[in-house]
Amino acid sequence: MNYLERVRQIKKSSKKGDYILYWMQGAFRVEYNHSLEFAKYLALSKDLPLKVLVVVDFNYKDANYRHFKFFIDGILELIDKFKDLKISFHVKIGSFKEIVPQYSKNADTLITDKAYIKWLKDVRNEIYNKNDITIYEVDTNLMVPVQAASPKCEYGAYTIRPKIHKLKEKFLNDFVVFDYKGRSYEVENDLNGLNIDDKLKSVHYLKPVDFIGGESKADKLLRDFLNEKYLFFAEKRGDPSLDVESNLSFYLHFGFISPIKILKEAIKIDTDPKNYETLFEQLVVRRELAHNFTYYCDNISDLFSFLPNWAVKTVIEHKDDIRKYLYKLEDLENFKTHDKFWNAAQYELIHKGKIHNYMRMYWGKKVIEWTESFEDAYKILIYLNDKYALDGRDPNGYAGIAWCFGMHDRAFQERKIFGKVRYMSENGLKQKFDMDGYLSRVMG
Repeated sequence: MNYLERVRQIKKSSKKGDYILYWMQGAFRVEYNHSLEFAKYLALSKDLPLKVLVVVDFNYKDANYRHFKFFIDGILELIDKFKDLKISFHVKIGSFKEIVPQYSKNADTLITDKAYIKWLKDVRNEIYNKNDITIYEVDTNLMVPVQAASPKCEYGAYTIRPKIHKLKEKFLNDFVVFDYKGRSYEVENDLNGLNIDDKLKSVHYLKPVDFIGGESKADKLLRDFLNEKYLFFAEKRGDPSLDVESNLSFYLHFGFISPIKILKEAIKIDTDPKNYETLFEQLVVRRELAHNFTYYCDNISDLFSFLPNWAVKTVIEHKDDIRKYLYKLEDLENFKTHDKFWNAAQYELIHKGKIHNYMRMYWGKKVIEWTESFEDAYKILIYLNDKYALDGRDPNGYAGIAWCFGMHDRAFQERKIFGKVRYMSENGLKQKFDMDGYLSRVMG
């Protein structure tokens, strides 16, 4: 493990404690978890027991029943995994700011997973500042750690790509497993014996989707993808009439699987190198560009604070352009527009918790065209994605939506409403793809 670049010491204290505490907050898995291995390493080197803590906060920002059900499925599965490792595992219901300090009080060192979104960084910093303990953060959910890849918000994929490729061998192979067996094993599980539905009464109900959370489900999905779709991934992944996507974005969001594991398994498959190149581009370059964006952006809710200057200028110049169609949030949320392809994309989002990647771009572009301002469109898209997408509230989602407004993109030929921001048309969809096939696949 490359400790200097994946692990960062946040705070140093002379305080001694009875155990090493790993606050598992972003990487809910046992395999390819650098945070867990670093915690095991410290437990071995200090000859102290290790405790792993998961906090289930039912007031988690913008999370609803759909998100919590998927998350809790995965957490419950971890109990047996930590039992096999003889590592104490505590699942506590409450707020981060209350539970983590309680556990830190008697701990020697606190280790946690790196956060990439401002509000989560703020929660961590508040906890760090109020507790006298040595603290480490570990960047385990990216192949190349966000700060190692770049010290600033990158302009686009073409600027971050060479930086990532330069470091890929180093970080793809930096993982070390430490042989730690706990001297005493204990489980404290606040979810045990609870009717989860009763506990979630205070949470907004949104029907769960077919996907089930957890590390083992992520592993099965990866195997299915590699066996059934990967051989023609480069050629067909962009076609919305086909289901050639991996569907692993949910599992990456919750940290149920590591991008390193996906890459290491994919590289074993004897296939056209273009498939691996396409996977690497999407899983590493584009995904880590998104994390770079949210990590270094001060305020992702303020559209004009982060868009490139050319996009801001062109949007302002066209802010009074007449829209042929105007829809309110209620119409959009309930897929009541004149555009059957857009309606199908919104239907897919609501009922499957995702939109096919190509249709997701079209979905975003049309909301811009059908609302009174870019700012309104941005708020609507964030709301819909965070509410319905199983991988909502994620750097990938925020960057994908920001792209619709010109972020990480270039200027195009000027037109009404969009100015020089890239435009997508219904005719373009029909020329490229079997859109009736998409409607049939999504709507049944």
